[in-house]
Amino acid sequence: MRFDKTKDPAALADKEPCRVRRLAMNGVAVVERDGGTFLAATDGRALTLVRCTMDDGDNARGVYPGAAFTAARKSARRKTEARVVLNGAAYVDADGAHTEFAKVDGTFPDVAGIVPKGEPEHVLRVDAAYLARMQKALGADGVEIRDHGDGRPLAIVPIYLAGGSGGTDDGSLGVLMPIGGGA
Repeated sequence: MRFDKTKDPAALADKEPCRVRRLAMNGVAVVERDGGTFLAATDGRALTLVRCTMDDGDNARGVYPGAAFTAARKSARRKTEARVVLNGAAYVDADGAHTEFAKVDGTFPDVAGIVPKGEPEHVLRVDAAYLARMQKALGADGVEIRDHGDGRPLAIVPIYLAGGSGGTDDGSLGVLMPIGGGA
């Protein structure tokens, strides 16, 4: 199985021991969607799907440790794609070493039931790096994006969670131009 090494399929895998014992959210699942194969990861609050290409002999059903995909990315220094062999376990060859990663026990959450279907009502295009910088500047735990329509700038309002940064709603906000001239 191959994937673009600039992408990190394991980045969103849950780092904490799974609270629901039957779910395998600590790993990366191989899923079929819309005629393609993807590597899915979730921490229970967000989900990512990274397109991959299956190789002959791959038997990819199951959930695999994120460490296998991290090792594959590191081993692909001079290549555009990282490679993991999936056949009962995940195997990565790097620098003359052959490393095996056992499958993760449990069932991955239902990706088909999570991914929205149909056409979106609204599309917002934003530079995530700017958004992260604004969140930091505002000392926020998260942000609310307010779209006033007609391609106007987006209002970025800080969200302070209980026990978070200790900030209070003091009227602070940010303004961000949408990418592509409109929202």
